[in-house]
Amino acid sequence: MTIKCFNKLKSYGFILITGLIGVNLPVTSMAGQVLKVKGINVTGANRLCGEAVMQLNGIPAPLPIDLGGDFVGEFDSNPGAVDAIPLSPTNCDDDILLATYTDDGFLGALGVPEADDRIINIPLRNVPVNASPNGVRLSLPPQGVLPANPFPPTKSSPNDEITLGKWLDARGNMTLKCHADGTAAVRIFFRNLIANGIYSMWALWATTPPGAPGPTMVPLPFGGVPNVFVANKQGRAKFIRKLASCPLDTTPDGSQLLFVSTAYHSDGSLYGATAELPAVPVSFRQPDGTIFQSTLPPGVVDHDVMNFPINASLL
Repeated sequence: MTIKCFNKLKSYGFILITGLIGVNLPVTSMAGQVLKVKGINVTGANRLCGEAVMQLNGIPAPLPIDLGGDFVGEFDSNPGAVDAIPLSPTNCDDDILLATYTDDGFLGALGVPEADDRIINIPLRNVPVNASPNGVRLSLPPQGVLPANPFPPTKSSPNDEITLGKWLDARGNMTLKCHADGTAAVRIFFRNLIANGIYSMWALWATTPPGAPGPTMVPLPFGGVPNVFVANKQGRAKFIRKLASCPLDTTPDGSQLLFVSTAYHSDGSLYGATAELPAVPVSFRQPDGTIFQSTLPPGVVDHDVMNFPINASLL
């Protein structure tokens, strides 16, 4: 099954209808260009089961391929387990039950604090959600477990477990068209997503902040806020936006759009212009009623599921 998992990656790519992509282009305008991109299945930021999937062609030199990490892991059912089992090329089977997971190397490189162990290694269907006026989070039962009355809140149906095979079945196709006035239009169609799942779209830019020694990667809401869409009960969805500029054009400060990322929000929540709350403690209630606090770094409530290469090359 491991070979099957990585063969899925090889079947995706990108096509620029009237030019080249994946290299620095010596042009200032790409008006009239149409880019068609097939989504690449991932399990994190530029990762598929522990392996990088793209070379990030930053300015003035490529960014390191290890600038990424896995945001889902294999659920460890052993009593007392405090972490999910990391995914790897030898641990990439379709029947793996996915759970919350944080990549220590990725968090360390960004200087982001780790989450509390009590919200790691939780199957994605059981991630605690904001369920009270004071913002306390707790796990909710699915519909049908409790009597059909307004209280307490429940999760929507269907609510089947999320396996790696189901995760990697997701498909996406993007069409990006740049106009003569400098704007652009993007249309993305998805299928085989998590039924009724909440997703958001992010543009990952290579940029060099003032005073920085070199380029880094910065996420911004793709198409502006809100950058959200919801899959229907068949797992189909679309994302259509008008962009203020063509992502293929050279920007005044030399920034480059590397790729567009689709994130699944297992907690059913969104946070405006940021995908998660990596430095702001939030409260959680355990089944025994005790309260604890934790930050929400990548992999706890949001999980990259698909990348669309713009100025990036498949490895």
